[in-house]
Formats: sequence, C-alpha cells, structure tokens
Amino acid sequence: MLAKPQTGRIATEQPFDAAELARRLTAVRARMAEHRVDLLLVTDPHDMYYLTGGRELGGLMQMALVVPGSGEMAFAGRAVDVVAYVAHTASENVFPYRDHQPAEVAIARAIESYGIATPRIGYQGGSATLSIGLFDRLQRRLPRVLWVDTTRLVWDLAAIKSPQELEYMRQAARINTQALDRAIAAIKPGVSDNTIAAELIAGMLEAGSHPITGFQLASGPRTWVVHATYNDRKLDADDVVHFEFSATRFRYAAPLMRTVALGKPWPAVQKLNDGALAAVEAAIATITEGITSGEVDAAANAALERHGVRQFHYHRTGYMVGIAGASWGLGHIVSLREEDPTVLRENMTFHLPMVLFEPGVAGAGLSETVRVTRTGCDVLTSYRRELIRV
Repeated sequence: MLAKPQTGRIATEQPFDAAELARRLTAVRARMAEHRVDLLLVTDPHDMYYLTGGRELGGLMQMALVVPGSGEMAFAGRAVDVVAYVAHTASENVFPYRDHQPAEVAIARAIESYGIATPRIGYQGGSATLSIGLFDRLQRRLPRVLWVDTTRLVWDLAAIKSPQELEYMRQAARINTQALDRAIAAIKPGVSDNTIAAELIAGMLEAGSHPITGFQLASGPRTWVVHATYNDRKLDADDVVHFEFSATRFRYAAPLMRTVALGKPWPAVQKLNDGALAAVEAAIATITEGITSGEVDAAANAALERHGVRQFHYHRTGYMVGIAGASWGLGHIVSLREEDPTVLRENMTFHLPMVLFEPGVAGAGLSETVRVTRTGCDVLTSYRRELIRV
C-alpha cells in the first residue's frame, strides 16, 4: 500500500511508508555512530532513493544527500533536481546550484549548515558517482573536515530487502512473464528483432511496468557478442533469439534471461543452453543463508565443467539486484564470483545470468532472480527454463 502524502507539497506517490524510511535512517545513523562520523555524504543515487524515496532525480548529474546524526537531512543538487526532491519528499532543506555553477559550492553549503566546526564526514569513496575532481575540490573548500571512507555503510544495509521491496520485485517478475510471452509470439521468419523488441517493451509497459532500463535482445550470430541487442536484423527460418531484460516497479527490477530457437535448434545453442541450465540450477541448489559467494560460483562452474562448456563462461555467476537506475546491476554491493568470501544473508537478492558465448558460433543461456532465505533459495522470476522452441 502506497503512503499517502502528508502535505500538499508531495506531488508523487511515495513508494515506502514513513515507518520504513525512518527504520532505514535509524539503521544508517547507528552505523554512523560506529564509524564515529558526524555527517554522512551520500552521492550514490541508489542510496539517495533508498533513504528518501525520491524517484526521479538526475543521477548523471552531481548531487549529494547529507545525513546528520540527528535532525533533517539536506539535499544539494541542480536547481531542477531540487524541485523534484521537494516534490518527492516534502523536505525543503535544500541547497540548489544552477547549471553554470560548481556543484561543490552547494554541497559545501549543505555541510556547513550543520554548524560543526571540525566535523568527521563519511563519504562514498568506492562509488563511481563521487568523482576524484569533485572530492578534491570539496577537500580544498572544507579544509577542517576529517574525511572517513564509509563506502559500504549504506550498501550493506540496502543489501537486505524489506517485504515491500521484495513485493515490488515480485511484481516486476510477473510483468516479465507476460511481456516475454508477447515478444515470443512475434518471433517468425522475416520479422526484425526491432519488432520483437517493440513487442517486449509494449508488453512490459501495458502490464504495468514503470520506466525500464536498457536491455539485451540479440538474434542469430549477434548472440555470441556480449551485451549485443536489437539492430533491425531480419530473422531466418532457423534462427535464435536471446533475451535479457526487466520490467520495474517503483524502480525495483527482477531481471530475466531466456533463449528462443526458431525452427530446428542449432546444436551449439542446445549444448550451451543445457549447460547454462545446469549451472543456474546448481547455483539455486547451493544458495542459502550462511553460504559464501565463492561457494555459489564454484557450484555453478562445476556444473559447466560436467557439461563441457566451462570455457565459454567469461563472467561471475551472479550479482545483487533490487533498485534499478541506468542499469539494474548492483554488483558493486555483492557479486557471486570466484573465491569471494562474502557470506550471504537472508533477503539478499541476486540475478543469476548464466549466458555462454562460443565465439563465432552462438550464445545462449538463461537466468533467474532469486532471494536468499534461511533454508535455501526463493526464485522470484517464473518462466519455463528449457530452450524455448517456436
């Protein structure tokens, strides 16, 4: 159930109620106390959304959320993003800058507004959204600040999904199923992969998806090119189409990957898909609370070895998903990869994109989005797993 606006200033739906947002902020502040920081400078757009529910902020432009140990958070960003922030949160503790002005001036003003003479400030040094240049300018503008790298502070909390977050992911997964049915129905000789993509997009939007991220839809020889997508290629009588996509609900995604054979399946495609299926099912059988990321990856790779296709697997077994922005991948928080000691915890969610590429021949595979439970693995997506034939 969406939270109702508390004041007339909130112009859009809040995806989370006040209690959930307050719980998140309380947890962040407890970790701030552990790190002995007075303020937390949040520059990752996913984390800003996690803490505020502000859905439509310009993530490619520099902005920052300043979290104090108590009191109201402050937002610094482009003037146009400030308008959006106020509309989403009803907070007017904002510090705008115009497009011709430097971002660091507004961010510094937000920090200085708390009146702490020599603050310890946590920052997200491992985030791609805090540039070296901006951080250097902030350091020079605020010489009395002691900066503490707290990159993972919010990430480790956001890794554990709440019931409402999981519900949005389940909704996205249900939309994926409807959209993929519609796209597969369009697969015929002579049809372009652009047409199939259009059916997939329409299927997602008409079934209730919010704005979608980029996705992959490759056909024929393009399937063995990593991250290839539609290119107005016409399908042949015996062809292959590979999908990797996700709908979203309130910015939450549950990616799905499947391979479709038109006519008689290519032998290489069948072999690759069979190996990928075995690897996904091995990962699902291994995932449970307390297991390590590396153990999941090892189980998947052992299945690939048994099927003789390990050499065509070039990447990790999976990565965290949840909040989606320009991409749905949150592998910077947790990835399922070789020898990784990260211990999985209940309600972490992962995409398992087991796609294999035989260079010059074909690519094929499948995926599921899953939730870690105390006793095993809960598969959020739902679609038949075999090589799909039309």
